[in-house]
Amino acid sequence: MLTHIMPTDPELASDDAARTSGTWRCVAGIDGCRAGWFVVRVERSPGETRSFVAPTIDAAFAELGACTVIGIDIPMGLVDSGPRSCDVLARELLSPARASSVFPAPIRPALGAADYQAACELRESIDGRRMSLQTFHILPKIAEVDRFLRRHPDASRRIYEIHPELAFAALQEGRPVPAPKRKAEGFRQRYRLLERFVDGEALETALSAYPRTVAARDDVMDAFAVVLAAQRIASGMGQRVPAERELDAAGIDMAIWF
Repeated sequence: MLTHIMPTDPELASDDAARTSGTWRCVAGIDGCRAGWFVVRVERSPGETRSFVAPTIDAAFAELGACTVIGIDIPMGLVDSGPRSCDVLARELLSPARASSVFPAPIRPALGAADYQAACELRESIDGRRMSLQTFHILPKIAEVDRFLRRHPDASRRIYEIHPELAFAALQEGRPVPAPKRKAEGFRQRYRLLERFVDGEALETALSAYPRTVAARDDVMDAFAVVLAAQRIASGMGQRVPAERELDAAGIDMAIWF
């Protein structure tokens, strides 16, 4: 159950409310995939949902200019050592079933590591921890988004880090989905949740349109979960951990939303 959420800081709530007044026109959800980034865009009127694959995060955002809220499943904001508190809190919320789905974000100095061994040695020399292999595999995408946010600081006012498993849990009163997403039962459980809230035809089209060498089924499902969380944020109903704003050295807020 999502029971560890503290009330949002009043100054933060006011700032977010200015951007998410409930009158959104367009929102988007993004998840990394083999070919780049899988994007789901929802237009409030006429209620159109479409998906596409963008080769880069810049290309994705070029198609999302009108979107009020853009959710993305990738760490945003990085510490120089130690864990991010948002990762720790997200694991607590998903514990025990899905806690392992929250990969520890890398520390900023490790973004340029040449290989896994170098990344582990660098992190170990700084804070005594090694980098997880899962995190290393998505390191290029984390670095890509980090570069984008640092080049376009104003963009961070409408981009939100969203974890799909928290987004799925929010669809069923805070209960994490029991089965792993890559198992057949896990796919069925998440599909049944999504079909209650999204355009079923758009979901089916997205699942069948792309070979797994471009976008895996779980990439598609995660992006649809993320766009639902983006709708919640745009409607003023989103939640975040931690409740208080925590900025990294580049001024990027380190928070996971759902």
